[in-house]
Amino acid sequence: MMFSTTMKIETESEKTLTVAQELDLLRVAYTKSPSRVFRRQLAKMLLLDDRFDEAIAILEDAEGLDYREEMLLAQAYLSREQAIDNRRSRDAAERALALAESDAERAAALAARGKCEKRLGDIDGAKASLALALLLDPHNKDACKRLAAIALERGQTDNLLKLTDDLLTQGTGHARLFGARVLAYAQAGDIATAHRIDGFKQLHRKEQLPPPPGWDNIEQFNAALAEELLAHPGMRYERYGSASELTWRVENPARPDTPLFKALISGIIEKLGKHIAAVSSSGHPWAEAQPDSAFLRNWCVITESTGFETWHVHQFGWLSGVYYVQVPESIANGTNRDGCLAFGLPDDLVGADVSAKYGEHLVRPQSGMLMTFPSHAYHRTYPHGSGEKRICVAFDLRPI
Repeated sequence: MMFSTTMKIETESEKTLTVAQELDLLRVAYTKSPSRVFRRQLAKMLLLDDRFDEAIAILEDAEGLDYREEMLLAQAYLSREQAIDNRRSRDAAERALALAESDAERAAALAARGKCEKRLGDIDGAKASLALALLLDPHNKDACKRLAAIALERGQTDNLLKLTDDLLTQGTGHARLFGARVLAYAQAGDIATAHRIDGFKQLHRKEQLPPPPGWDNIEQFNAALAEELLAHPGMRYERYGSASELTWRVENPARPDTPLFKALISGIIEKLGKHIAAVSSSGHPWAEAQPDSAFLRNWCVITESTGFETWHVHQFGWLSGVYYVQVPESIANGTNRDGCLAFGLPDDLVGADVSAKYGEHLVRPQSGMLMTFPSHAYHRTYPHGSGEKRICVAFDLRPI
């Protein structure tokens, strides 16, 4: 479905099958016809379901892997988080580099190699690989993220600011780039400029969503929507590579049998159009990087007492946000930070002192509240300690 605002927004297709059902079908298909196409699809789906050992077994047993399969193998090795796999992952990235057919592919392989080299303690080698990746493809987000982390670890903020300046002049503008500039200015002691580059206070929006057509009030709609999401067959506990800790997730909520979720997305898109129009003339570099068209990626996060989100940005998004379906009273009417959404800077990247000087902006969730913000804004959530469920729908507008 396509919507028109100041940008074209495309929504996700409905998922009829769960990941488990797709995996069962792909396993049967690959057994009957072990083609490269089925092998690649199966390996990719196994990675999405955190079945790293099985993905590795399928790829290792095959001969003549292509570029994409070598990249999947490198990812699978790294995802197991075992020291012995770092070299295996680097070797797979090397093979992918040799098979790459474009600068973008070569840059992706180099970024993967650089990640392995950093894990192996070869920081200079990692820097060289990541710098070459950005030379080949200035838009590579992974290389930007990892070079920024190395520069911050070494206190080389001048180098990081020069890197991001160079990337900006080449027309690059993504969440990792803007986030890196915020971190660099903050670590350099220029907190005011860091806040200006971040632009959160200027560019975020918080509002209550009205009930969809046919509903008398948002409370009734949210109660029914919560039931629909909690009954979703695709719900799973945690997912590797996400910021979620000790949480339940629904990665693709849209199904033929989720009409309330689809009504919610329609309401969100209407609000997004108004917000985008309002910030387009802000003059902020982030606003100037607004895409002409975007894909609305959404997922559901359900936290119980100990669940939370670690510090993160939304790497693939331009604009991100969250809608609160169900919020325990202890959070909504609380006086501490339990269950709150917080915007600031991560201690592990800039240090506790810099993070404290930068400050933290707390947002207290309320049922029916829609919160939108630039995807480069670092944020996290706090555990709420309640026996009740905190249910939200998160989303990214991802440039197409």
